Amino acid sequence: MWRGTVIILFPSDYYDIKKVDSDYISEYEAVCRIPEFTPVLFNFDNFISGEKLTFFPSDYYKVGFCVYRGWMISPNQYEKLYNFLLNNDICLVNAPCEYNKCHLFPMVYPEIKEYTPNILCFQSINNIDWDNVNCTFNRFMVKDYVKSEKGTDFPAFFTTPVNASEMNNCINKFIKMRGKLYTGGIVLKEYVDLKKYGDCTNEFRAFYLQNKLLSLCRNSIQQESCNTVPLNFIDQFKNLHSNYYSVDFAELHDGSWIIIEVGDGQVSSLSPNQRPFKYYDDMRRILLYE
Repeated sequence: MWRGTVIILFPSDYYDIKKVDSDYISEYEAVCRIPEFTPVLFNFDNFISGEKLTFFPSDYYKVGFCVYRGWMISPNQYEKLYNFLLNNDICLVNAPCEYNKCHLFPMVYPEIKEYTPNILCFQSINNIDWDNVNCTFNRFMVKDYVKSEKGTDFPAFFTTPVNASEMNNCINKFIKMRGKLYTGGIVLKEYVDLKKYGDCTNEFRAFYLQNKLLSLCRNSIQQESCNTVPLNFIDQFKNLHSNYYSVDFAELHDGSWIIIEVGDGQVSSLSPNQRPFKYYDDMRRILLYE
């Protein structure tokens, strides 16, 4: 439990550091309604381009604890942000090792492997053993250590057996599509069919804060009549060695539940239709009063 006020750090508008990034307006406005929280903006776009960090308002140094809420940043960028704040007596909720723990899926995988599809990890395209891939999977999807290219023309999955030369071309295309966002290496993940209700899968996003469930919301615009992920399943993942993280759960055809993603809480978006004020009010309660 933290004693005192808390900084909530948001990315600023590209053109005006005094305005919040438009995608975070509702969260920023919610934070402004909570007296114990101090919203602060920083020059996100300039920062990831390698320029000096700038903050608004500039007198934020009076507060000593901080939660970042914004776009994904690389492990190196996060460490830079963390160290800059720490040198000014501001402590981010997650240290770099804790950020990496849930931001980089291979790092958290050993703790959840019984409850999530199988993966194979490779640091580079040159390390991929396609014979082993063909023996391991019936179908698999391609990711880096953080994300896939879901929603693009890149294939959602591949069916084995695959040809090594053709797959190397696909992996090179994937790396090119990820561009500067490409992180870590290649993750090949078992592809599973999720249960559907009409056109929607049944997915939930849970946020955990200081080993407590912060929120649980439907995450695929499914109807409220869909099955709900069991609380006793959710409770198993309250300690993944990070102070603030998200876990995405999904229902399979047989009614069982799996984990499909884990992320650092600071760079995980709120679920569709999630109420920002309740989210931050519950964060306030956990951080300051429990």
